[in-house]
Amino acid sequence: MAVLASSNLSDEINRATRSQHIELNRLLINRLSLALPPHSSTPLLYGKGLVPFARIFLFFEIEWEILIRQVQQSDGYGNEHAREVQRWLANLRPAGLARTARLKDDLRDLRTLGGGGIFDTIDLGEDWMKSMRMTMRRQPHVLVAFAWVFYMATFSGGRWIRQQLANSGDEFWKPDTPHENDTKTPNLELPGFTFLSFDGTQDGEDIKADFKFRLGSAESLLTLEEKDDIILVSQQLFERCTLLVSELDQKVWREKLRSWSWPIVSWMSMAVLTLALLRYVWRFVGL
Repeated sequence: MAVLASSNLSDEINRATRSQHIELNRLLINRLSLALPPHSSTPLLYGKGLVPFARIFLFFEIEWEILIRQVQQSDGYGNEHAREVQRWLANLRPAGLARTARLKDDLRDLRTLGGGGIFDTIDLGEDWMKSMRMTMRRQPHVLVAFAWVFYMATFSGGRWIRQQLANSGDEFWKPDTPHENDTKTPNLELPGFTFLSFDGTQDGEDIKADFKFRLGSAESLLTLEEKDDIILVSQQLFERCTLLVSELDQKVWREKLRSWSWPIVSWMSMAVLTLALLRYVWRFVGL
């Protein structure tokens, strides 16, 4: 999809990914409740679902930090335009926007709550990660795609998801501690989903506004080809996230089938053993 010279990059990303965005939202909304009370008694299933997406955050934020260090140490690499883009990227994210620290805290808390089984989930795929890592290093401007897709999701749909998680109550997220929140207002920042909240009194709205302001420089800085690259990677990210949901579905169903089949196998084994014993007794009595 070619970007028009007069178009706004963020609007073009939204336009190019609208149908994918709608589909992914539908999938997530339909599945979130299954990981929460009354369908789930612990955050284990929620944790298994979060881990793959958390890995994407950690993946691209590590690559971003590598770029920042390169700019600080050697002013980037390539021709002057490439260096200018890298300098811009190094300063694109306002303080407080990165999610790695909070996600690591959440994953640690979820492991305590749900057990190490939260990491017994699907992975991103070595081929996909290798391809994306190569793309980010050869075309660092595509970091904008990661930022727009994942940070904006945290600000928009993330608000709704956070509310649903909070509605599960303190007893779901902190079962072994006294319930400090006795009011009817859900606690929006509990261990397990703090990555959906931001430091400061504006809950990240100031950070979002600052990020959008800085992103505005892309309109004059980036070439049309670079903008096309960003849009393409944005579409690929939505495609990968949708596939992750499908892969999670398949894993959950396989685990359910195993849990259902084990009692059946056990019952059949007992039945066979009982019949064998009865046959032995009958033969013995017959003698």
